[in-house]
Amino acid sequence: MAPIKLFWGRLQTPIAGKPSQYWLDAQDHTGMYRNVKSAPYNAKGDGNIDDTSALQNALNADGQGGNRYGNGVTIRPAVVFLPGGTYKISEPVDMRLNTILIGDPTDPPVFKATSNFNGDALIHGYDNAAGDPTTNFFVALKNIILDTTNIDKDKSVTALGWGVSQACHLTNIKINMPNSSGGHVGIDMSAGSATIVADVSFTGGAIGVRVNNQQVNLKNLSFKFCTTAIKFPGGHTAVIQGANIDTCGMGVDASDSGQLGSLVILDTTSVNSGPVLKFHDSSRDSGDRNNQIVIENLSHSGSNPIAIDENGNVKLGSTSSVDTWIWGNEAPGNYQTGKTSSTSRPGLLLDGGKYFTKTQPTYGEYAADQFVNVKAVSGYPVKGDGSTDDSTSLNAILAQNAANCKISYFPYGVYIVKGTLYIPPGSRIVGEAWPVISGIGANFYNNANPSPVVMVGKPGEIGVAEIQDMRFTVADVLQGATILQVNMAGNLPGDVGIWNTHITVGGTADTKVNTVCGAPDTSDCKAAFALTHLTASSGAYIENMWGWVADHSLEAGGDHQNIAVGRGMLIEATKGTWLTGTAFEHCTLYNYNFYNAQNVFAGMQQTETAYWQGEGSLQNAPAPWTALSSFGDPDFLWCGDGDQKCRMGLATTIDGGSNLFLYSAAFWTFFHGETLTRYNFPGTTCGSDCITNQIRVAGNPKGLYWYGVNSRCATTMILDGQGNPKEFNNPGGWPPGGVVAAYLQYAGS
Repeated sequence: MAPIKLFWGRLQTPIAGKPSQYWLDAQDHTGMYRNVKSAPYNAKGDGNIDDTSALQNALNADGQGGNRYGNGVTIRPAVVFLPGGTYKISEPVDMRLNTILIGDPTDPPVFKATSNFNGDALIHGYDNAAGDPTTNFFVALKNIILDTTNIDKDKSVTALGWGVSQACHLTNIKINMPNSSGGHVGIDMSAGSATIVADVSFTGGAIGVRVNNQQVNLKNLSFKFCTTAIKFPGGHTAVIQGANIDTCGMGVDASDSGQLGSLVILDTTSVNSGPVLKFHDSSRDSGDRNNQIVIENLSHSGSNPIAIDENGNVKLGSTSSVDTWIWGNEAPGNYQTGKTSSTSRPGLLLDGGKYFTKTQPTYGEYAADQFVNVKAVSGYPVKGDGSTDDSTSLNAILAQNAANCKISYFPYGVYIVKGTLYIPPGSRIVGEAWPVISGIGANFYNNANPSPVVMVGKPGEIGVAEIQDMRFTVADVLQGATILQVNMAGNLPGDVGIWNTHITVGGTADTKVNTVCGAPDTSDCKAAFALTHLTASSGAYIENMWGWVADHSLEAGGDHQNIAVGRGMLIEATKGTWLTGTAFEHCTLYNYNFYNAQNVFAGMQQTETAYWQGEGSLQNAPAPWTALSSFGDPDFLWCGDGDQKCRMGLATTIDGGSNLFLYSAAFWTFFHGETLTRYNFPGTTCGSDCITNQIRVAGNPKGLYWYGVNSRCATTMILDGQGNPKEFNNPGGWPPGGVVAAYLQYAGS
């Protein structure tokens, strides 16, 4: 093997320029990649020829002469690339699962509807072959302009139908619609369980985004000349983060949403527009009280009121800025009807007075010679074939690329690692259609001393590490595997950044866990110690991360999924952490654990309890695991030994720490005591009070602000030893559920 040349500190970044070709199109791809202008698709992109069929054929093709529609998910991913141009569209284009549709960011392609467009949407993000929208995973659109201006402005049409779920992503999307429209909608989130829509701009149209999705972070959206920027006909909870509303008739309309439990409007600017918010006043409602609102750090110009009810009554008049305004249940306290408050935010988490955010990098400024294909490095063979141990070569390549400021490109594959994959400072990693890093072997067996499959930095290291479009997992049952561990922090916020990267256990064709974990007794299926661990020395920006312990299989042959992963995301980080649109599901002890964590922002946390836990289960938490105090595990000693509703995995546990700022929690319980899967045994659906405690707060955290807490089927929403808010006293949201608009029990301590 050739020696590794190390030049630590010599270069800080790859060499930028004005490349003539987007780096992605210049790579040596697998059959997972296709350029729509190349044979056999031959799209023209000239604005004259109808490209609908060419685009659909590129999305359908499996790279082997077959069709991806309804034919496997995780084993046939695709990246479909659109060079710059105008692509004439006459009918809807349907996305497929495990697909990234990406344009050239230096010359974004335009999807241009014809004047006689026949259909309801230019692009259907939802794949009909996948069944229910809540099982539409792994779909992404990047660097694309959608244009409906040729269609009659009063016709009912949508630019993008986005009824999708976790692991789906939008970034750098522009949607152009006719002004003064009575029918055009930019994005219609008609159903599903997506956790984030990021970095999209809207011009014109009747509605920018229409939301009927379970939960979502609408991050850094820009609206101009929209009649209504955002409308909520449904949905259960949302955070609008960093929106810019300019010359719109109305900002947010939630007035006719029957089940929108809570809404947080955060770090938002409204200029030359109508009311920022129209909502239903539920203060006099009997039973469920929905449309509970928190507005924090709003900048507002003009004389129009900020908030009105469904009858036009002013609830918050015009003012240039709002620190914090609460309408809804406060704990401790009662139902507030427009309480003015303040939220003390540390500068470490802010950028220009707002919580720091960072758009997923395109690397469009770098030519192809700044990238290294990890399968094509002389002297370091890498297979990505799902069986060969690639760890030694990959570690050498990543070290060399970091030292030489090269970007590591992972073509699609399943990269087996028998030892920890170390991502050093100076790393930039980008994947093709979510390539898989999969741990296997004896190094990951010891649950008393777990080892990371992927480790970002070593404790105390400082520098840059950017990761995007990857998937991390285990190839077998590995009770000593922490799948992702982040140890390092950056000199600047976002230096350590992870986008559109997901952690899965089971449910996919690339792992034995998909087929060996079907027994009702989960003792033999402790498949991973933890999904993600952010250690005390770390500081990271994480956007759109799904940590999924499978409840069903995405592929044939793995229907039974009773998997006992110990822990979801353990957050001990102190250096500045931003969790923007994340979801962790079905872990045994907890899905999120803030253990002595400091300086953390979280904008949307979504969880589900493990379907096999609860009444009728053969295991009661912490079983089949042992609670380890060294990892801050909850021990469930507050529960009776046989209390199965109490001994279920917590959505979130907070133990100690300081400066924790959490917005819009979506904590759902659906099933209990299941022996196989929900698809085979729907009779195990929870009616109500299926879990005793959804959240636990202990250790007297200091400066904990939590706005928009939503739970479903819980007795006690927050077990804190103080008020212990219950769903019965705070009804609302996803029935049977509860809503606390502002949890401030430890805000000032």
